[in-house]
Amino acid sequence: MDKQHDKFMTDLHRLLGTQEFQNEDDLKNLMNGLVGQKIPSFSKNALTNKEQAQDLVLEAYELTPAKAKKKIEKALELDPDCIEAYEYLSVCESSLELESIFLEKGIAIGRRLFFEENFEYYKGKFWGILETRPFMRCLQLYSEILYLKNKKKECIDILEEMIELNPNDNQGVRDHLMLYLIELDEIKKFEKYTKMYKDDEMAFSLFNQALFAFKTEGDTVKSKKQLQKALKYNKFVGEKLKS
Repeated sequence: MDKQHDKFMTDLHRLLGTQEFQNEDDLKNLMNGLVGQKIPSFSKNALTNKEQAQDLVLEAYELTPAKAKKKIEKALELDPDCIEAYEYLSVCESSLELESIFLEKGIAIGRRLFFEENFEYYKGKFWGILETRPFMRCLQLYSEILYLKNKKKECIDILEEMIELNPNDNQGVRDHLMLYLIELDEIKKFEKYTKMYKDDEMAFSLFNQALFAFKTEGDTVKSKKQLQKALKYNKFVGEKLKS
């Protein structure tokens, strides 16, 4: 996770929130003036409790575990609904069970905040809107744990939900989703997402298509061509499989 980028986007979002743009040119002029410049920081007095909590979590990533823990405790005092804090607590855990507990807490908060009211505003833009990104990251981390715990159907359910919430799939969860669909013989679903992302030409997607062809058709001319297409894109995968 690039927390420096998160900090930049958070500060930029706050700065834009203080402006009153009359037209698109005003926005362009502001953005051009920021090129090569540091985004101005806001004093604590100018921030809400929620915003202060977010900053504390970002700071925690740069600290030792003991100092970071105090930051997280303070963040949750300021904002008990700070999803970022539960995300942080989860990634610091070595126990899958404890990691699950923190992620489930963050996800539950997200469902309450973003699903119960104004869901139509957020739907389809859950990565494009900054405040919903921590929720999406928690979902992704939780899906990984579900797979490790051999709860593959539940894992797929989470990944499909993420695609529904953010069809652009900025997090790239479709690659693992489609791999798991092959594993569970979910042919119709695999074909559905293949159509949705028909323009994908990345290595993961191409190898998924090759694997799907071999599993559904066997060792055919078509499946071999699909594999060659994938290997042409990334020959190192084939060399790794040979070793």
